[in-house]
Amino acid sequence: MNLNKITLKLIKYFIYIISTAILICFIGSSTFISKFYKQTQLKTLQKSAYDIYEGLKEGYMYEDLSISIVVIKDNKVIPLGRRKMAIQGAFRNVDFNSLSTEGTFKNIGNESFLYYKMPTELGDIIAFENTKYSSDYLKIIYLTLLIIFILSIILCIPLISYIGKKFTNPIIELKKSSQKIASGDFNFNPNIRTGDEIEELAMSLQSMAINLEKKYELQKDFIANVSHDFKTPLSIIRSYSEAIKDGLVEGQDINNYAGEVIEEVDRLNKLVIEILELSKLQSGKIPLSKEYLNIKTLLKECIEKFRPLSKEKNISLLLKGEEFKIYGDRTYLLRVIYNFIDNALKFSPCNEEVLVCTSYVNSNVKVSIINKGNGISQNMLENIWHKYYKHEKSGGIGLGLPICSEILTLHKFEYGVISKENQETEFYFLAPIK
Repeated sequence: MNLNKITLKLIKYFIYIISTAILICFIGSSTFISKFYKQTQLKTLQKSAYDIYEGLKEGYMYEDLSISIVVIKDNKVIPLGRRKMAIQGAFRNVDFNSLSTEGTFKNIGNESFLYYKMPTELGDIIAFENTKYSSDYLKIIYLTLLIIFILSIILCIPLISYIGKKFTNPIIELKKSSQKIASGDFNFNPNIRTGDEIEELAMSLQSMAINLEKKYELQKDFIANVSHDFKTPLSIIRSYSEAIKDGLVEGQDINNYAGEVIEEVDRLNKLVIEILELSKLQSGKIPLSKEYLNIKTLLKECIEKFRPLSKEKNISLLLKGEEFKIYGDRTYLLRVIYNFIDNALKFSPCNEEVLVCTSYVNSNVKVSIINKGNGISQNMLENIWHKYYKHEKSGGIGLGLPICSEILTLHKFEYGVISKENQETEFYFLAPIK
């Protein structure tokens, strides 16, 4: 029988528990039960002595007794019942006069007897009984416990093996599945219906596999996007540098080529800075310098920076809402608002409007940037905050929104996006009002 490790542990623990229980029963039998049985016998002997006393007062001469009785009168031992001769012979070594109220003594044959001594005006009545009955009783208990122990081991090991397999088979399946996930196989569809924490673990593992698959695909896209965004500027830099080195350009063209090289270097530098900044934000290494801010003033400041671009595209950039005070880092919140407005202008068609507004929502100020445009498809909404995600029309590797997400998370602000395709898109965050 091939048993797994958990089943073997279950069997081992079961044997430990049964052995401990049996040991406790043995100790209990040898102490508490034997004492209890002894006290019960003493009470029986006491009652028998009292009954004999009552009978003797009435003049009744006992000939048939189930227990041994002697009466000590004037230092003489008078046995009662039909066992007079046997008592006189077997117990001639016993000094009945010196016996205390209760206890044990041994006869000539070294047999142990339990006795009870009751003083009366008729003499001391001593009732006694052989203790072999209690010894036999304890032996029966010990034998019964031993049989129960053996039967428990014989009957329960197969049962525990069966239960252990039912318990461990799902775990073994989860182990194999986790190894597949670790090797890059995310196709995990568990058929585990145990109705307990193991099933919940299977569902969690399935959810983890789905999320890992998404992240794996996004990571591949990220590598592809970064490679592309690095490759293009590097190709331009190399081409222009070679042209300058080989003397293919002269005069003003050299300055133009050098300017293009500097511009592409700046693009690469900005890309590297954004990647490093996102990494620092995620690790919590950038502390926030919080202060009380007038959110409307902050929005006005940011809108003014986009006035030239909005006029160029003939887009109306409108600010609506009341003034509210919030508590946050001015520089990083400006970064968030700047990114939201920049995206709104980028995806808005000409001759439309972008609305920047504040509103009161459940003790929070809601800052919204709404644009009319193509909107975002529902299957993209959950990915736009991810650092590896890149919108097919946005260009770049899409680090703006992930950076905004980390900034708002550090502020513990709620945020989100609501989009209706071919209608409008709203990016927002909620900040507690101070």
